[in-house]
Amino acid sequence: MTTRIERARRDILSLRAHRTVGILLACVLAAVAARGAEPPQLSLPIDCRLGETCFVQNYVDVDPGPGAQDYICGGATYNGHKGTDFRVLSAAATEGVFVLAAADGKVLRGRDSMPDRLLRDYASKVELKSIVGENQCGNGLIIDHGGGWTTQYCHLKHGSIAVRPGQMVKAGDRLGTVGYSGTADFAHVHLTVRHDDVVVDPFLGRVAAAGTACDAKAQTSEGLWRSDLRERLGYGRYVIFDAGFAGTPPDNDEMERDHQPAVVRADSPALLFYARMINLKAGDRISVAVDGPQGFRAANTTKPLDRNKAVQMIYAGKKLVAKRWPEGIYKGSVSVLRQPAEGGAAVVVAERRIALQLR
Repeated sequence: MTTRIERARRDILSLRAHRTVGILLACVLAAVAARGAEPPQLSLPIDCRLGETCFVQNYVDVDPGPGAQDYICGGATYNGHKGTDFRVLSAAATEGVFVLAAADGKVLRGRDSMPDRLLRDYASKVELKSIVGENQCGNGLIIDHGGGWTTQYCHLKHGSIAVRPGQMVKAGDRLGTVGYSGTADFAHVHLTVRHDDVVVDPFLGRVAAAGTACDAKAQTSEGLWRSDLRERLGYGRYVIFDAGFAGTPPDNDEMERDHQPAVVRADSPALLFYARMINLKAGDRISVAVDGPQGFRAANTTKPLDRNKAVQMIYAGKKLVAKRWPEGIYKGSVSVLRQPAEGGAAVVVAERRIALQLR
């Protein structure tokens, strides 16, 4: 016969088993609820002024095949690109531009040991592989925002990372500074958003390659950015990212290596107005002109571009033929002219005007 003590022991074990199952079930339900948590609302991951000191150059490639399309079916991306690139001017990167946490979270891991070196400056693919290897992100961090959401920050400046694994951060906290470590062709921070380790386009708010490759009618308001950023992050708003005067013909590669163009002086060998642009479309024309005292005038308008251009430079000016340039104010202007899809007169997509006082 079962004794009273044995029955009591059996009841206790049964109670423990039910309690254990209940705890396990609660943990599972909590995990499921966490996975269904609302995505983070993202702040700008860089301390800059959009359209003035920083610009979106590349978006996530949402084309699941061998092609490349950004979220609005444009060409401002390349095959396999998994994030959003916020470009700064090279000189600004030298001075130090802070990379910021896009949302509250915990630092998972990071790297801060790779040199700042532009991709084009490696002598060969062998040298590139020996230095970069699989670490194309360069110096960077991953932050966990809960619910399976993470953000990754790439190409930070060597020695600049200011947080450590396990540290809690708030949106806007400084993580490091912009550089060009890893496989970077220009100074920028690359931001990748993931949910359960799958890339999510922050402009769409959904998995990058989930059936529909892109949406020509997509609006920034549909994505993960904070409401106060959505208008400023409007697609294609900032085409001209750099413009100014130079005393010699500027070289785009040199300017990406932290070099400023030659300052214009009274006896400079040339007086030029230049502009650098990103994400131009096939068919675009660029018009640049500079006017100054005593009838100084130089202008240049390109033919329609035969293909999309990720980066383009143009300038107009003159060589010095006298002892010095006339004193006065020189005014430079540049416009990007785009043919509407339905035809008709070209429209101005972007323009910039700058003045120089020469004494």
